[in-house]
Amino acid sequence: MKTLLVTATTLEVAPALRELFPGIEVSPGPGVPGTLIESGELDCLVTGVGQLQCAARLAKLLAERRYGAAIQAGIAGSFTDSLPKRSVVVVAEEALADLGAESQEGFLDLFEMGLLAPDDHPFSAGRLVAPQLNLPSIEGLPRAKSVTVNRVLSQRESIDWVVQRFQPQVVNMEGGAFFLCCGQAGLPCLALRSISDFVGPRDKSSWDIPGAVAALNEVLLRSIPELRASAGGLV
Repeated sequence: MKTLLVTATTLEVAPALRELFPGIEVSPGPGVPGTLIESGELDCLVTGVGQLQCAARLAKLLAERRYGAAIQAGIAGSFTDSLPKRSVVVVAEEALADLGAESQEGFLDLFEMGLLAPDDHPFSAGRLVAPQLNLPSIEGLPRAKSVTVNRVLSQRESIDWVVQRFQPQVVNMEGGAFFLCCGQAGLPCLALRSISDFVGPRDKSSWDIPGAVAALNEVLLRSIPELRASAGGLV
């Protein structure tokens, strides 16, 4: 079966797309959400930015087609100096940072509200945990705890709250939806993120998106053939 590459925007995986799908025209920007690029062994789904778009488009595709494995690739923000810009990480788990309710006692997530049990499939202890993959291309890469958010964190109060509650190392806007859809479909998956910025006051001049994209795609181009060839890569 084919392997599926999932990305929020074409920008994040443009170098890989040019190599993996020779002759296609790759948008230098976000691309068109919902675009499915196809080849004999690999498809690429451009979901658009955010959990909502990722979940809707990926769930629809997985209901229509079967894949052998899926890999999500994109950029992320770092909470820690130990993961500087251009670092590439394997996302080990995702927490949904802002899905819940405010109360007089503080924020309540879906588990605290009794709307989900912490171990309701595919959750484990309230987190979406990725399977560990035995691929040569990702050996030595840090396994990072991530939070999925609906807004870019920029205010110190909200950043401190997320750090205290979840102890994350990186942040992104689609990872939870990716793990949820793959988990519900029983699809082996891998998520790669490259650091473009440190979480803090919004300052795009300090971001290194080109460097993060270059580092991400270098690993991605090594990982896809291994993932495609290794149905036995799960350990």
